[in-house]
Amino acid sequence: MPSLANRISNGFGLFGADGQTSLKSSGDSIVFDSTTSISIDRSASVTNHAIEKGSDVTDHVSSDPITVNFSAIISDADWDPLDPMSFFNKNVKERLDLLKQWMDNKEILKYFYYGESIENVVIESYSEEQSVDLGQGRQLQFKLKQINIVESKTVDAKSPVKKGLTQPAKASISGNAGANKPSCSAVRGG
Repeated sequence: MPSLANRISNGFGLFGADGQTSLKSSGDSIVFDSTTSISIDRSASVTNHAIEKGSDVTDHVSSDPITVNFSAIISDADWDPLDPMSFFNKNVKERLDLLKQWMDNKEILKYFYYGESIENVVIESYSEEQSVDLGQGRQLQFKLKQINIVESKTVDAKSPVKKGLTQPAKASISGNAGANKPSCSAVRGG
């Protein structure tokens, strides 16, 4: 079992609240009171070109970003005695404001669900619904998309031509650059 500090920093509750879903940015988090559905789509794109028998297929298949759709409820309900960390939950307005801020700022988030997580997601869209049954709470529909973050590296490449050995430059005409032009002109005296 992970340490207490690790469980808290990863957004999980203390006493088995791994079933709650949450979104976490580099400095803030939102824990959802209830999650009614989660759908995770993983797919790949495959080339339509013929592949030579025995060749490496991985060059012709690329993984698409993971898409997560989920429905959750946030409320101002009293804290859960089985999860003392719920005492620190933000109220509905604070959580809605934070969601708007994350979306406006294109914040990269981490999505936690049932003891697992998906890193580097952004909120592609969300909608909120208020009903009499929820009081001041909201039912939210989310669409998250994982973004692929790559790290570029530079490599120092040596020139294939050794220093000191240079080839003389040759003039050449390509195409019709020299057509219709005299190759030699004479000066006529008068």
